[in-house]
Amino acid sequence: MEIGEIKKKYEKELLRKANVLGVMTGYKIKGEGKTGELSVVCLVEKKLPKEKLSKRDFVPETIKDIPTDVIEVGKIIALQADNKERMRPCPMGTSGGHYLITAGTNGELIKDKSTGKICIGTNNHVGANSNDAEIGDSFLQPGPYDGGKVPDDVIGQLLKFVPIKFVDSDSPSQCSLARFWSSLYNIPAGLLGGKTRLRPVVAYPEYNLVDGAIIEVKRENVLAEIVDIGVPKGVRQAQLDMLVQKSGRTTSHTVDGLVTGIDATIGPISYGTGKSAYFRDQIVISKKGFSAGGDSGSLILDMDGYAVGKLFAGSDADNITIANHIQNYLNLLDAELVTG
Repeated sequence: MEIGEIKKKYEKELLRKANVLGVMTGYKIKGEGKTGELSVVCLVEKKLPKEKLSKRDFVPETIKDIPTDVIEVGKIIALQADNKERMRPCPMGTSGGHYLITAGTNGELIKDKSTGKICIGTNNHVGANSNDAEIGDSFLQPGPYDGGKVPDDVIGQLLKFVPIKFVDSDSPSQCSLARFWSSLYNIPAGLLGGKTRLRPVVAYPEYNLVDGAIIEVKRENVLAEIVDIGVPKGVRQAQLDMLVQKSGRTTSHTVDGLVTGIDATIGPISYGTGKSAYFRDQIVISKKGFSAGGDSGSLILDMDGYAVGKLFAGSDADNITIANHIQNYLNLLDAELVTG
C-alpha cells in the first residue's frame, strides 16, 4: 500500500487523537534538519510528553511500516485581521474586505468564466463574511480595519463564493437517529435526577476544499500586478519541497516558504464566534513569519511567478501557513487566472 493510501485510510483515526489537528504526507524531520524519508505527519497543537497522554492518544512510530512524524503548530485559525493604503487603480496583494469584516487581502485578478467579468479573487471569510453575505454586497479597498468605508472606498461587489461547510460548536447534530437515541438514554438520567445529558455531535464533519470568493470590479480600478511580484505567469501544481512566495496585506512580500505538505487534512480551523471547519487536500507551507492575520486571500506563487495556492489560514505558533490548491479554487469558482 502506498503512503498516500495509508494516510487516507488512517487519517480519521489519527485526527481523533487528542491534540492532533492535521494529517499529511511529508518528509520526516530529525533534529533541525529534514530527512529524505517520506512519512505520515501529524500536526499537533502542542507536543506533550507520553505521561500526559492516554495510550489511545499516542501517535504510533510507524503505520503499516511507514514512519510517522509529529510537528507542533499551535492552534490553526483563519487569517483575518503592509499593504493597507487606499489605491486606485489597486494592485493585488493589498488590503480589502467585505464591509462587515476587519480586513484581508486582494489576492489576484481572475475572470469569471460564465460572464467574462473581471474580479478580485479572495477568501469566502474575507469577501463573503464567512457565508453571511449576500451576492452584491459591497467590498471595500482598503478593508474596514484599515479605514475603508461605504460608499467612498467601495471597489466592487460580491459576485460569487463557495459556501464553507461549518461545524458550529454551539449547535447539536441534526441527525434524527442520533437525536432519538440520545433523548431515549436521557430519560433515565432525568428520572434519577442526574444533571448530565447525552448530546449528539458530528463525529465525522463534512470536509471543504477551498475558502474562496470573487468580487466583481471595474477593470480601470484594478491592476493585475501583485505588489513586489508582478503579474502571475500561469498555474502550476504545488510539489513537496517547492519554495513559494506571496504578497499580503499584513506581512507584505514573503519568500522561500517551504511546501512540506500537499495532501493535508486539517481541522478544526477556527473562524471565530463558535464556528470551525475541516479541510482536505490542502497545502502546508513551513516558514516562521510567512503569513499573519490579514494575509488571508493572498495568492501563493512559486519562485518563478506561477500560482500554486490560495492562502486562507495559519497557526498561532506562526510556523505554518495553509493554502488551497489553486486549481481546486479556480474550478469551484468556475474562474480563470488573469496572467501576463
